[in-house]
Amino acid sequence: MLPLLLERDGLVAVDKPIGLPTTGRDLDDPRCVQHALAVQLGRPVWAVHQLDAGTSGVCLFVTKKSLVATWSEQLARGEKRYLALVHGVPTWAKTRVDAPLRYVQAKKRVAVVPDGKDARTELRRLTHGPAHAIVEARPKTGRTHQVRVHLAHVGHPLVGDALHGPARNGDAGVSHALLHLREIRLGGDTLCSAPPAAFVEQARRRDVAVP
Repeated sequence: MLPLLLERDGLVAVDKPIGLPTTGRDLDDPRCVQHALAVQLGRPVWAVHQLDAGTSGVCLFVTKKSLVATWSEQLARGEKRYLALVHGVPTWAKTRVDAPLRYVQAKKRVAVVPDGKDARTELRRLTHGPAHAIVEARPKTGRTHQVRVHLAHVGHPLVGDALHGPARNGDAGVSHALLHLREIRLGGDTLCSAPPAAFVEQARRRDVAVP
């Protein structure tokens, strides 16, 4: 059973686990959160936004397809707060990344490029150990892989992010980028999700306390 964080006005917020993509190939694809939630509720649901399979945390769905645009607009005016376990200890307490993004076919991934789409992320160092840190990331735009790419761009790639960060010592055995959507604020609601045990354990191994 997926933990429900909120259910009202056609909006359903769930605590997404690690390992499942938000959506699949279609509404009947069983290997995704969308299908699991539809079975749980006994009715179809549609995703308001996407989280990677390896990203955990607050994930929003609606029970009518016509509500996707409404809640997408609400989410764009709201705020997301991610916890990111990164390589290195940032010298800054806070910083703002303003680096345009687009998919680059030659690299087969999203990258920072001068002619990309506007992308802005606010970062804040929360806790750290000798060689790693937990950073809060607040994306101000909604580009694909924005947080992951921006963290790598400033020299602090996510632990376990083989796509956007170079292979690092200590990443062996980590099957996904260590990113958790801890909080979404939209309208008068604040939806929160505690980091999963796997995230906490990986932080502990690096002597980093999870705030």
